[in-house]
Amino acid sequence: MNDGIRLGLPGELCTCGRQAVEVFETEFGLLGYCGVADGGNDVGPCPFCSSPRKHFDAAGIPVRCPQYRLRPGGEL
Repeated sequence: MNDGIRLGLPGELCTCGRQAVEVFETEFGLLGYCGVADGGNDVGPCPFCSSPRKHFDAAGIPVRCPQYRLRPGGEL
């Protein structure tokens, strides 16, 4: 991994559910990013847990789903 960043592979997902174009190594594990900074439009069900809304912290800032997986059915 180059500086903790690499290109996303087919099937790897952003935290919003889109295909990841980059994957970052973080203190929480590998995290996908799609390149679109809209948080998945902040509407509709969560693609990972099917909750009716996206996940937000107490300040209203979007946060990743606790069930997020870089590769669905695979690693965190």
